[in-house]
Amino acid sequence: MRQILSLVLAIGLLGQMSPAAFAAENVTSQITGMPLGTNIEVHLTNKQKVRGAKGTVSASGFMLVDARTGERQIAFSDVASVKQVSGKSHTTRNILIGVGIGVVAVVATLAILVAKCGPYSC
Repeated sequence: MRQILSLVLAIGLLGQMSPAAFAAENVTSQITGMPLGTNIEVHLTNKQKVRGAKGTVSASGFMLVDARTGERQIAFSDVASVKQVSGKSHTTRNILIGVGIGVVAVVATLAILVAKCGPYSC
């Protein structure tokens, strides 16, 4: 009976240890599977979050390239998770905001003119 109990406890402990090993391998395979220059967001084990483009990959880590901070070597063991981010442009949003501000300014000007001069004369 003790042997069976010991075996069950040992299997339970191995089940607790293996997700960390699989997570590390999963992060490594995720990063190596991404094409060079892919925009990524990396969550490090020290709770820090960094963004940049994936650079060259070595056996122990990879380069993260950021236009502001330059290149940074990151070890696979320091990575908690990684996700690919899209480099969406906000140009359309910014244009719509500008047009909206322009429309509000024109409507406000017309409302002031109508209130001051009346609808038919000034």
